[in-house]
Amino acid sequence: MSVEILRLGEVEAKEILGGPIKVMFNPETAGTRHIRFSVGYFLPGQGLNMHIHPESEEVYYVVEGRGTVYVGEERRKMEVNKDTAVYIPPGTIHGIRNTGSEELVVTFSVAPGRERSQEVHV
Repeated sequence: MSVEILRLGEVEAKEILGGPIKVMFNPETAGTRHIRFSVGYFLPGQGLNMHIHPESEEVYYVVEGRGTVYVGEERRKMEVNKDTAVYIPPGTIHGIRNTGSEELVVTFSVAPGRERSQEVHV
């Protein structure tokens, strides 16, 4: 395994779970074994659909903007903004939506990240 460097401008956004995501490091892109790292760029109203990582924990970190994180089947709302981090335990249903008027930029770190995210309809 070697050190990998990527620049956000070099990575094309893909629609994942309903939102535009730049997948930076995962087993396919960098051969990671214990983490997936991505960056989401959401316009007002955009975000990630409710989903679950059965075996992995996740951290959201808000780089820019304002939004709402939804947690659990009851979709409990947690307001987030710049410089906010959210820890999501394994097996927790969650999603995020840009509820502000500016772009919402969020990093996603999932570990160990071996399983694919599973969309959940609640």
